[in-house]
Amino acid sequence: MRKKIFVFMLLCTVILSSIFAKIDYKFEVASFDPLHKEYFADSRSPEFSLNHMTYYEGFPDRVIQDEYINTSTEENKITVWDFRGDVTPKDEMIHLKIGETLGLARSTITFASFLSPIQVDYGMQGLLQQFYKGGFDDMIGYDGVYFVGWNFRIADMISMRIGNQHYCSHYGDEIFKRIQNNSNPGFDEFWITYKYVRMDNYAIGLSIEPTDSIRVYGELKYPPKDIKSCRPDMFAPNWVMRNGFYINPDYPDDYNARIVNVGFELNYPIFKKLGNTTIGYDLYLYEEGKVEYDSVNGGDITFNEDAPWEREHNIKIAQEFNNTVSVEVNYHYGRSPFNNFYFQHTEILSIGARFNPKSSFVLFDTE
Repeated sequence: MRKKIFVFMLLCTVILSSIFAKIDYKFEVASFDPLHKEYFADSRSPEFSLNHMTYYEGFPDRVIQDEYINTSTEENKITVWDFRGDVTPKDEMIHLKIGETLGLARSTITFASFLSPIQVDYGMQGLLQQFYKGGFDDMIGYDGVYFVGWNFRIADMISMRIGNQHYCSHYGDEIFKRIQNNSNPGFDEFWITYKYVRMDNYAIGLSIEPTDSIRVYGELKYPPKDIKSCRPDMFAPNWVMRNGFYINPDYPDDYNARIVNVGFELNYPIFKKLGNTTIGYDLYLYEEGKVEYDSVNGGDITFNEDAPWEREHNIKIAQEFNNTVSVEVNYHYGRSPFNNFYFQHTEILSIGARFNPKSSFVLFDTE
């Protein structure tokens, strides 16, 4: 019996020694080359870019706010603040995006298997986007979106991210001027501190790259049950409370203000001396589309359980130059890319440039 145990332990030792002899480990303190790459055609993808936007539909002409609920019997209503008037087609705007994805404490394990390499890190992703009408002295407003959580990657083919994502938006000086100059309603009645804030969402994303030229992905975002705010209140699930009252007690239990986005990317060096040419499509689905509201000042907010989820389409074509600078054309059809105008259906064509550095700092490498 002892001989059998000895032989078994010796055999295990030999096998494990053989496996671990082929394992390499690398530790990176920080890297700008994400394990779970940004979604190329996503209008809220973190990047450093400047675009000229041409509006064919939905140029911002008003602001809507849902009135606060102070009692359990008070109905949720809409207030409309018209600050532009009639909108002519092909209005223009400048869109500045400043964002990046950073991977911290990245571990990479390489070994002789189809699953190699296996990578994990703690990711931080942030975006600040600003919208200007005409020049840089008339800002409509700015958005903030960030993500923190864990990223995983297997075999340079499958990646995931799991963590918290936060949306936040703010009005700019151009809106304040237009509200102030509007005789009805008065500027003093405008809720200056009101902004579109979903607060923290859980985000779970999956990406698959079967080849170097093809990528498909999908991601689910939804607010946690213990969320303290889910503005606008009209989009809050029935379990969100404010001042001791449920905001929308009539909403069904299966409504959770979820957001889903899926898409694909194709890239190939058509002009090999320049870099990759990339084409991407991104589809957003908002469960908020089941929430309906009147465009008339004071209209009631209602919930239509049979209504479809709101859809948003994004198409992007980009040509790289030296792997760092790209010239891009974007087509957007659906919800406004500026969160404070979430209610505005837009059609936008934009042309611009993007800069995305890729670098990392390696602390330890056994290779």
